[in-house]
Amino acid sequence: MPALAKMTYVEAKLLLRDPASAIMTLAFPLFLMTIFGIIPGFREPYEGFGGQAVIDTFVPSVVVLVVLSILALSVMPVYLATYRERGVLRRLSASPVHPAKLLAAQIVVNLLMALAAAVLLIAFAALAFDVSPPADLAGFAVAFLLGTTTLLSLGMLVAAFAPSSKAATAIGLILMFPLMFLAGVWTPVEMLPGVLGSIGTATPMGAVLQALRDSWGGDPAQPWLLALMAGYSVVFAAVAARCFRWE
Repeated sequence: MPALAKMTYVEAKLLLRDPASAIMTLAFPLFLMTIFGIIPGFREPYEGFGGQAVIDTFVPSVVVLVVLSILALSVMPVYLATYRERGVLRRLSASPVHPAKLLAAQIVVNLLMALAAAVLLIAFAALAFDVSPPADLAGFAVAFLLGTTTLLSLGMLVAAFAPSSKAATAIGLILMFPLMFLAGVWTPVEMLPGVLGSIGTATPMGAVLQALRDSWGGDPAQPWLLALMAGYSVVFAAVAARCFRWE
């Protein structure tokens, strides 16, 4: 088995053996969907969303974003910072298996976890609350892939600078909650005052959420949002690769 495939397999096993990570990634989204789904007003048509109910497109898109945020800013940076603390990265750098393969394995594992969580959420929302799957499935797949690479690249940037697992946790949370607010997780960007809504949509999480909402509702994702996410991915990944410390 090639080194990268074997390392990816090992990292996947380690992640699934961690109850907290597995629950936050796979079970917590279903819990969120249930909480939002039992709110009566969220299942009624709302003019602000083009006559659609809040649960039709906004809620599932928000839940997908939450999953990506947890993986990118909470799970992955902490794992990598812990490996640095314990000297795993330093030992790998002296072995035939370059530590960069560990970074690649972490990205693959978290991408697969995000995909599994999204598929599970779509099925659960359809069965439990009669929420239609993304109307523009191809557009949703593109938005999801770019959104995942955007946030995982941001998480890799956190892991590049965090000196410890505690620091990685703190930095991830400091980034996560303001970015979620600006993205419109708690208050949709349509309801944010003035220019704040435009700024929020242009943030990494804001671009991801808007592209997911558009494609879930059947509208093609706006090209500038896709380009913005691609740009964020390239910049974050390039800086992280240049500045990543192995020990």
